Amino acid sequence: MTSESLNVLALLLLQSGLTVRILEKESQFHIGERGAGLHPRTLELYKFLGILPAVLSQSATSPRNLKYFSSPEDGKPPRYAPFFEPLDDTPSKPMINDRMLGQDRHEKLLRDRIFDDYGVKIELGAELHSFEQHPGGIVARVFKTTDTGKVEEVATADWLVGADGARSTVRKQIGLSFLGESVSEMASVTGDICILEGSLTQEHPDGLTIWRVFSSGAAMWMRPCLVPGKNLFSFYIQCASETKAVEISSSRQALIERIHELTGRNDIEFGELVWMGVWRPNIRMVDKFGSGRVFVAGDAAHVHSPNGAQGMNSGVQDSFNLAWKLALVQKGLAPKSILGSYSDERLPVIASILNETTQLFRKEFAVKSGPQPEGQTQTTMFRGFELRQFGINYRGSSLTLDEVFGDKNERVDSYRSGDDGTVRAGDRAPDAPGLTRLSSDNPDTQAVAIFELLNTFQHTALIFPGSSGDKFSTDMLECLREYPSNAVKTLVLLPESSTSFSAKSAAVLVDTKGYAYTHYGVSWDTPMVVIVRPDGYIGALVTSGKNGIRQYFSGIFS
Repeated sequence: MTSESLNVLALLLLQSGLTVRILEKESQFHIGERGAGLHPRTLELYKFLGILPAVLSQSATSPRNLKYFSSPEDGKPPRYAPFFEPLDDTPSKPMINDRMLGQDRHEKLLRDRIFDDYGVKIELGAELHSFEQHPGGIVARVFKTTDTGKVEEVATADWLVGADGARSTVRKQIGLSFLGESVSEMASVTGDICILEGSLTQEHPDGLTIWRVFSSGAAMWMRPCLVPGKNLFSFYIQCASETKAVEISSSRQALIERIHELTGRNDIEFGELVWMGVWRPNIRMVDKFGSGRVFVAGDAAHVHSPNGAQGMNSGVQDSFNLAWKLALVQKGLAPKSILGSYSDERLPVIASILNETTQLFRKEFAVKSGPQPEGQTQTTMFRGFELRQFGINYRGSSLTLDEVFGDKNERVDSYRSGDDGTVRAGDRAPDAPGLTRLSSDNPDTQAVAIFELLNTFQHTALIFPGSSGDKFSTDMLECLREYPSNAVKTLVLLPESSTSFSAKSAAVLVDTKGYAYTHYGVSWDTPMVVIVRPDGYIGALVTSGKNGIRQYFSGIFS
């Protein structure tokens, strides 16, 4: 099954000038909201990808609070608690809050962009049966469903990436382990259903409604999907056994009867059942993200509890991490060895995320032990700041150079350390608005932000000369011209008081608000070059000048 991570990977590779084929085993695209939470870090990456305006126009704000019924029989009014604290955007984090966009609409948005911009269609009914690796590429057997039956095709490719779900054919055929656990004593029924106007649609439009019945070990939440023109709700019913989950999911009528039972309300009237299925907790990850010319991403590499909405967002980051490296190798600009950093960088991140989501899962669904104490709702359901994924980092990676902090042996939390108040190599690159262009030929001084200047197919070298004058910038520009212009772009960021610059061959901007120097931790008297990777993470903090630039790029380019 195709996924957001695979579609994002395809779009990234296409933007880099590569060609792709996208195969989908199923004969039609799946429907339903499923994983709908878009975290701020994903929104930032989508800005670099160029699809953020479309995402924002089709998505809605994330639920802010929850309405909580401890039991329909006790007659007590519902309790309310915050679910996700809404925060004000900041200059360094201009998209600090989550958005909601159903998986089916999310994937369609990506598919449309791939087709509209590059003319590439996902090939439905195309099943990867087997493949062989050779020194020069991949030879695969693909079974394609046609009107007259299945037709076998022998397909060739330079690389193969599987984002084909938890039962991944690609992962199994390259022999990757998929270690973890399945929680056999628990199962849930999930899906989307329309609710008729007036019965529940206006009661809690900005959050989750939760019902729990401790005597039976059951719980349910419902969330408005905010699909224009539809009173569509997602539901999630926790069951005491898999047998019960199968029973509830056997028919629309059985589902509705269970919802009426759990809510204690018979006034909720239902319309179309869009989809429904049984979900079984499965928490696993690979021991590495690829072998040779074959890689895995998304659910093929790691499956999560849905608690915290980390799985889909993590799969998108898999694709951003892999795409720029694969593009450089394919173009002959980087050695194949650079692809080993995909596993090295993503494994500790995913391990940390799985630990976080598993803790949330066990905390939130341990309902058999009895009712929660008063006030406990907030601590079990509240979403902490780390879930926004700003703290994900690659500190200590072989592809980073940090001449400011430097210690690659420092203990690092790959999930949180990137938001500890410092800015280090391997961290998310912060935004900085208020940059005005310095050009005698162009009177336009409209301000831009760093996020508007980054892209997904070039490293961006930010030259901060500070008080050193033009010589530092001129020397750094000369050094950076040693690297392919289609792979490295340069920007000179002058302090806010600057009015002139002698070099004419670079984009020069003035940090009129001081945000860039502040957010990147640059001192006035210590000139620095910050190199931002195509995936929006800082590759290098360089204070030694040409030597540092050459040292960093020696690990990137052939």
